Amino acid sequence: MKTHLGWIALDLDGTITDHTHHAPKEVVQFLHDLQQQGWEIVFITGRTFSFAWHIVQAFDFPYYLSVQNGADIILMPEKQLVARHYLDERILPVLEEAYLGKEEDFLVYAGFENGDFCYYRPERFSPVFSDHIRRKIMPLSPEPWQSRKDFHFGKNFSFPLAKCLGNRDSMFAVNKTLHEYSECSATLIRDPLGDNIYLILVTAKLATKGNALKTIQQVTGKKGKTIAAGDDLNDISMLQVADVKIVIETAPAEMHSMASIIAKHGKQHGIIDALKQATR
Repeated sequence: MKTHLGWIALDLDGTITDHTHHAPKEVVQFLHDLQQQGWEIVFITGRTFSFAWHIVQAFDFPYYLSVQNGADIILMPEKQLVARHYLDERILPVLEEAYLGKEEDFLVYAGFENGDFCYYRPERFSPVFSDHIRRKIMPLSPEPWQSRKDFHFGKNFSFPLAKCLGNRDSMFAVNKTLHEYSECSATLIRDPLGDNIYLILVTAKLATKGNALKTIQQVTGKKGKTIAAGDDLNDISMLQVADVKIVIETAPAEMHSMASIIAKHGKQHGIIDALKQATR
């Protein structure tokens, strides 16, 4: 029986992936070796299960996968649901009010057990954002997109994540409104696919990357040294849980000050050298 050495929690896109949005074989083999040594591997992403699956299916060992910022926590490869924190329909009028007088709109995601649908209202987006969605977001989104006139889903509707889109000023204003609503967690990030395009990832209050990591540790009862690595603002809560904090060099400047180790981008397989240092 392997001795449990600790936890390694990793963001996916930009942290372990290369320019093809896949994990290089060198990274896959290195993580396999760490798992065989006794490290528990956890992947925690803001992306959907459909997107994450194209990356994590390369790993042939047991691991945990948390998607959409911790809304679903899944034991893999069995796809066994460990924990879930979803929003309910009460957040929708809050989002509608936050967008009053502003251009663009938000998206609603259905969750991996409901086909990972992305619901959107095309007529609410400006031509610039419509073009951005069609040319930049959709090609990277394997989940099906469903056009709707409205977001009236009925009572008892629950979902893992809403994604707000807009320019910097409008998203800062929407983010301020959402932080006054106690039933959700809102994380403002820059869209890496476009200039002056910002996103807000809206999840249930307990659906954060940091809480996902703590939940997995509590469910398993396993403690030990905790290492975490990420490259964007939604990774901060996960890094705060870790004993060793790996920050990718392309991360926002405010994250660098919290880093134990600065790693090169996933395109350069930087996570390998960083984890070699962290696991000594």
